[in-house]
Amino acid sequence: MKVERFTVQACCGNVSIMFKTDQPLTKELLDKLVAQGFNEHSHFTQAGILYVDNLDFIMTGPIGSDRLQVKCKKHGCEQNLNDLEALLLQLG
Repeated sequence: MKVERFTVQACCGNVSIMFKTDQPLTKELLDKLVAQGFNEHSHFTQAGILYVDNLDFIMTGPIGSDRLQVKCKKHGCEQNLNDLEALLLQLG
């Protein structure tokens, strides 16, 4: 899977991170992320939304879309974002 990272302006001067993939988000990707230690929130999955989190990130995106929004839970998460991008490349 190819992944491109975008920084998008958000509310109050903050930025949001978006990963654009060359494949649609699927339940299979969700299962792979859960196997890597992310927590699935099944009520979102039932509504057609990929929503997972761990100690560092919250990731969301409509299943079938090619965009995954990432929110850092901690300040200074640049290295963790690089690791997450590498993980997505590996899982694809």
